[in-house]
Amino acid sequence: MPVTPPPQLPNLVNPNGTAPFTQQYNFGQAIGSVASFCPSVSIPQIQNFLNDALREWTDRRMWYGNLVKGQLITSGIYQSGTVALTQGSNIVQGTGTNWTPTINGLPITQQSFRAGYYSPIYNILALNQSTQQLTLELPWGNTSVTSTGYFLSSYYYSFPNIKYFYSMKNLQLYYRIATGYSQSLIENIDPNRLIVMYPRMAAIMPPDASGNYQVELWPASNVPQAYPFLAYTQSPQMVNDSDNFPAFCRVDALISYATSQALMWRTKRQEDYSEAVAVSLAGQKMKEFEARYYSAAQADENLFRQDVQLSQEMQMPVIDPYSGNYGWGGDTLAAMTPTSWGGY
Repeated sequence: MPVTPPPQLPNLVNPNGTAPFTQQYNFGQAIGSVASFCPSVSIPQIQNFLNDALREWTDRRMWYGNLVKGQLITSGIYQSGTVALTQGSNIVQGTGTNWTPTINGLPITQQSFRAGYYSPIYNILALNQSTQQLTLELPWGNTSVTSTGYFLSSYYYSFPNIKYFYSMKNLQLYYRIATGYSQSLIENIDPNRLIVMYPRMAAIMPPDASGNYQVELWPASNVPQAYPFLAYTQSPQMVNDSDNFPAFCRVDALISYATSQALMWRTKRQEDYSEAVAVSLAGQKMKEFEARYYSAAQADENLFRQDVQLSQEMQMPVIDPYSGNYGWGGDTLAAMTPTSWGGY
């Protein structure tokens, strides 16, 4: 039976649907293994227990099998025509703007709107191309204007399955982009986001409207460019029998966890066990899970070292909080220049 590839996520190297050679079971086989211990538990409930086990597994450690390669693509700046804005309305009326669903290589709904550097940054939710109207995420908060300049650019980027970035880099200027920083640093350096040129930081933003992980790339890029990254993902929910667990994941450990949960599920209804036996077996299965987890964590350290990190491998380059310039570990190390303060 062919394996159906999972949905493709934009700008990531996605799984092709082929079972990893590191896996001994797919989802359907894991369900069967748990059901053999607990025939009184329904299949949908066993599916829930296995997905709970997978979530517990991925939340405990950033596993090598959940590391992905991708790229963040910027749109540059677009500023053709003029716009009319009404205070309290989230509709932007364009004149001579020539807005299309895709501008500078990115969907317009993945870009932001600004009318000068003294106005907030508004994400674009929708475009009516025939009337040249944009719908913003929030109503325009400043005074109404009948005709003014504006620009569209990429400020914020959402990722539906990423837990956090391991690394990101600017290949044009030879440095590692800082990831994992809060908004506080940018707010102190550039509250109006006046600096627009070469991004050097991907700062954490609140989740987007759909609850996805979101970052701000700062400074906003003034040209279309791709920024390669490595990131850790959240494992997708298992649904179909042919679904595969992440590579290098100990499925036998997940089965032990799910079996423990199933044995504790309405123990008096477990036909083949007394309540006391079911509880005892549940404890044994949870001990199996813990032992297999620690064994897998040791093996995972050999695949992609996390527990021990060298100073030269800093994930967060040192940044001067006053100037925003790098210390060593950012552009200076990558470009093989002397260690000093003074970014680019």
